[in-house]
Amino acid sequence: MQQQYFYSQNSLNWNQRFYLGLEAEVHPFDTPHLFRPLNKAYNGNTTFWSTPSPEPNLTDDFWQDVQSSVNPKIFNAAKNLAESVLNWQPNPKKLLFISILRAGVPITEWLCQMIPEAQGVALSLFVGIGIDRVALDAIKRDFPDRTPIFVDGWTGKGGVAREIKKLKIAPLAVLIDPWGWADFAGVQEDIFCPSACFTGVATLGFSRTFFVDKNSIFSAYQFSKEFLQLKVVDSWKMALFKHCQLNQQNSSMLPNFTTKEFYVETDLRVHSNEVCRALINAAPESLLFADNRAEAQKEFGLILKLGEQRGIEAKFNVQNLEELKTKVACKLSTQKS
Repeated sequence: MQQQYFYSQNSLNWNQRFYLGLEAEVHPFDTPHLFRPLNKAYNGNTTFWSTPSPEPNLTDDFWQDVQSSVNPKIFNAAKNLAESVLNWQPNPKKLLFISILRAGVPITEWLCQMIPEAQGVALSLFVGIGIDRVALDAIKRDFPDRTPIFVDGWTGKGGVAREIKKLKIAPLAVLIDPWGWADFAGVQEDIFCPSACFTGVATLGFSRTFFVDKNSIFSAYQFSKEFLQLKVVDSWKMALFKHCQLNQQNSSMLPNFTTKEFYVETDLRVHSNEVCRALINAAPESLLFADNRAEAQKEFGLILKLGEQRGIEAKFNVQNLEELKTKVACKLSTQKS
């Protein structure tokens, strides 16, 4: 019988179980040999996912900015997403939100606030390897009477969405879906979500997960609780209570949805939240903005601040981004070999 794993950190109190194997506690910044280089590119080899990416050591000042940088459109998108899910499965006691680690976790938190009788869990998925099958089997055993729906923060070029479609198990719900790859979305516009800045060090207490083998649950290194930004997590959890209830009638701020499953082949990382993740766990060589500096600062100030901290050049008024249906993009610097 397969062993069940789950990890729940009481000091953070995320309203969901985390299905993963926990390795030893390590220092997030003083053990570089345990993490892969930021500029190592995915080449289709599954061994790429056997080592987690490193975590940035962000300042308290930056985390203060994260707490105060929520676009009001995000709350309306969350409400819209929850209502869309309930239209699909009107019995909340049947709903099981399966967060894709890590961007899905904050979105599932909000969904469970708006739909209190739903359950939330979290597991790993990597493009190329697919879903953590050991974790998924454990979740099916633990919640046999629930209707699953996968949850992620946003879609980029549709990689995770395509992996989930291959499973033919459950639909995908995301907060932000600029290219239209998800089954349910809160909004189809390139809106920045502050949770794109969340790191495992600050908001989960464990590293990005990594692949072990086909018969093992995906694992993660533990981090000391001294690195946690508890106020950031609490601020996220409280924000929805302050701004959004399902019975509110203020959805006029939601933009109109665009064409479904738009796709353009490009080497760029596109959309603001994907670019932010690249600043967290990859090596962008330049940041590209469709708008001028003033407009970019207004909408994407946290991305600019992260870029400045990492010494990455920002370019503005980049005209071809409109063809990609994105306001922000980046070029990644990768190893030559």
